[in-house]
Amino acid sequence: MKDNEELTVLGEYENTIEASMVKGVLETNGVQAMLTNEIMSNVLSLAPINYGMVRVLVFKSDLDLARKILASAPVETTK
Repeated sequence: MKDNEELTVLGEYENTIEASMVKGVLETNGVQAMLTNEIMSNVLSLAPINYGMVRVLVFKSDLDLARKILASAPVETTK
């Protein structure tokens, strides 16, 4: 972890699965990410109003890179 660096919200997702996939993509590409509100998302997933959004947090210095990674298309490989 980076010492004394501020975390910022990259995005909010309706469930833990989607947020975990985003976190995995970021970490595969070298960006540290954390999830918040995972438990509330699971507990309140059946509520009529979703109070349990899962947030993906990244360090502020990585925010632009994280956005670029998520906006990029997968690279197709040729055999």
